[in-house]
Amino acid sequence: MTVESIPLRPLGRDALAVRRTRVVLETVAGTAVAAGVAIALWTWTDLPIPIWSPFVLVVVAAAFAWWWVGVDHSRWAWRLTSDQFEVRRGVLVRRVHLVPRSRIQNVTTTAGPLQRRFGVLTLTVHTAGARTPNVSVEDLDAGHAEAIRRRLGLT
Repeated sequence: MTVESIPLRPLGRDALAVRRTRVVLETVAGTAVAAGVAIALWTWTDLPIPIWSPFVLVVVAAAFAWWWVGVDHSRWAWRLTSDQFEVRRGVLVRRVHLVPRSRIQNVTTTAGPLQRRFGVLTLTVHTAGARTPNVSVEDLDAGHAEAIRRRLGLT
C-alpha cells in the first residue's frame, strides 16, 4: 500500500466547534475590554470618538476570527502510514510535517476543559533526535488519537 493510497484525514466537525467556541469566549473577553476602553475614553478624554467605536472594532475582529478559524480548520489534515506520520496545515504558509515511524518515541495527549467537552484533544508525537521535531495535532478526535496510539504500539 503506497502513501498516496492512504487518504489524508481532515480534522472533524468537533474541532471546528471547539475553535469557534474559543472565538466566542475571546469575543466576550474583548467586549469587556472594549467596555473599559469606551468608559475610559468617554470619562477621561475630550477626544471626539464615539463611545461605540471600540465595540465595532471587537465585532469586526470577531467576524474575521470566525472566518479565519474556518479556513484554518479546512487546511489541517493528517495520515499515518506504515512508514511515517504526516501532518499538513497552514493557510498562508503551508507546512508538511513528515515523521518517520522509526523516529517516533512517544505519543502524548492533552485536553483542556473545552476540548474534553467536545471530545477532542491535542496529540503530540515525540521523536528521537534533534533533526526531527515533535509534531502536534490540535483538536483531534479522541477516537482517532487512540487509533494512532494503538497502531504505533504506544498504549
